Amino acid sequence: MVIRTTEVVEALRIISEQNGLQATASQSLKGGLITGGVASFSALLLGPAGLAIGGTLGGILATYLTKDKFVPVGQIIMEMEERDKHELYRAVQNFVTSLDAADAMQLVALVQGNDILKRNVIAALTAFIRDNMNYQVYNSW
Repeated sequence: MVIRTTEVVEALRIISEQNGLQATASQSLKGGLITGGVASFSALLLGPAGLAIGGTLGGILATYLTKDKFVPVGQIIMEMEERDKHELYRAVQNFVTSLDAADAMQLVALVQGNDILKRNVIAALTAFIRDNMNYQVYNSW
């Protein structure tokens, strides 16, 4: 039985929620700019000692400003454009085309019931979100 792209994408959204997948936008550049800016400013005011102090304070400030920016992967999937949803479907197509499922809920049950299949589908979903959507994905499994 052929399952539609929309059903697969909905199943992936459900699986991501059931497995606690969270993502965060890459904040590395923002953190680096904050740390560098504070360190440079402190070095101008205090000289070499200011560089060390500013680097430390800038790192702490950058950590505070860029932490806890997590978004559920299910929300990212819901907000994707149709083109991206189709690409996501193609990323997991090898794992789900051989399954006999009529709708998203049956597909979720089949994937959740097979640990190897679940890990492969989540790995493909994680790779897609990381590589195509520029997020870092964290999970609780």
